[in-house]
Amino acid sequence: MKYLFIGNRRFVLEELLKRSSDVAVYVMEKTHLHKENLLQQLPHTVISTSEEVHRVLIDEEYDILISNGLPHILNLAKLPKKLFVNIHPSFLPDLRGVDPVLGSILFERDAGATCHIIDEGIDTGPIISQEKIPFSDDLHASLLYLLSFEAEKRCFISAWEKNFIPINQKQPTSTDTVYFTRSYNTRFLPLTGSDYEVIQTVKAFENKNQGARFLIDKQEFRCFDIWLSHNPFLLEMISQHEINSVAMVYEDTLIVKRNRSAIGLRHVEGNLDNNLVGKMIVGR
Repeated sequence: MKYLFIGNRRFVLEELLKRSSDVAVYVMEKTHLHKENLLQQLPHTVISTSEEVHRVLIDEEYDILISNGLPHILNLAKLPKKLFVNIHPSFLPDLRGVDPVLGSILFERDAGATCHIIDEGIDTGPIISQEKIPFSDDLHASLLYLLSFEAEKRCFISAWEKNFIPINQKQPTSTDTVYFTRSYNTRFLPLTGSDYEVIQTVKAFENKNQGARFLIDKQEFRCFDIWLSHNPFLLEMISQHEINSVAMVYEDTLIVKRNRSAIGLRHVEGNLDNNLVGKMIVGR
């Protein structure tokens, strides 16, 4: 059996390589896998576009495609009849889309991983195996990504042991599902919402290459941590400030007045000084 791997993460690939020596490896350009030391001793090809992916799937010799982090939708009508398998980082049918890990935090959904057959839809094919990561509000993006990688690995191993045979011919249906792919706007703090929604947004975008965003005087800032305070002395001290305005500045932290609380935006990137005190913070 010959395998073709296309993806952007190393964990499933490592498990595949333990089980087969007949694997053609294609790596998505400018991804985490592209930078991994694993590739230094591993023959591989770097690809980036949908056209390149489809050309590989037409020209390469293989029996089973293992997709893990492939950012392109396959046009199955133009591809040979092979077994196409995908490992998706959510507990399908919930959280289809490109960014299910972030969606899990933002929408308070269970996370996990699913190995499924690729069909004409987006993450809609028959399920082979699954691993669930129950939601808890102590999770943040950097940690949940790591947990999801482990879930993907376990999910792949289970699918391998089942010879990639689906549990059922169709995914279960549900009206209570979320589809989430991040946009530029979703990174901004939902300051018109609850304190909890603001906190969850920071948790979702706290990893170092993202950051939760907000504006002061049309200048964009990013923060990577947050805390909530109901301390009566602090609240009395900042009581004269408007809601969603900067009440205090120190080190890399802004204290923001809320309705019945204060939030501390920590590890803020940008030029922070006392001139920001009293100015409004704009999110979404």
